[in-house]
Amino acid sequence: MSGNITLVPGKRHYLFCADEEGIKLLQPLIDVVKDGNISYEIQIVKDNWNPILSSEWLRVQKMGSFLYATAEWNVLKKLKQLAEDAGFSEEEAQYIGYGKEQIKVFCCRCHGISVLEKGQPERNCDHCGLLLEVSDHYSQLRDAFLGYVAKL
Repeated sequence: MSGNITLVPGKRHYLFCADEEGIKLLQPLIDVVKDGNISYEIQIVKDNWNPILSSEWLRVQKMGSFLYATAEWNVLKKLKQLAEDAGFSEEEAQYIGYGKEQIKVFCCRCHGISVLEKGQPERNCDHCGLLLEVSDHYSQLRDAFLGYVAKL
């Protein structure tokens, strides 16, 4: 997931899925697509957002569609999972998050997962209490960063 939004040219159909703040971030791209008379759809994620409806909307899209999803980090992670379950690859979508992002850290000693705010360099493990230094080694399997021993 990145913070940079760029138009990927040459796609058959563009999908914009965002909450009310996120649609403001996507508006320049939507304007370009509108001006180019290119096929597109917009889905707004509101407070009473129903993930099942979004899932169905993503599943019925045809090949050649490109997805832009923008929302707060906690909602964006759910949207990304729905898109991946519907068959969208990393090359067929851009995800743009905003707000405070939380990450998971995998303890090297007890293998427990702790949650902390991104940018926090150290944290005690929620399970064994070991002080962990957050590394940049990310595991897709665990959806977490590896935490090394900060102090012995």
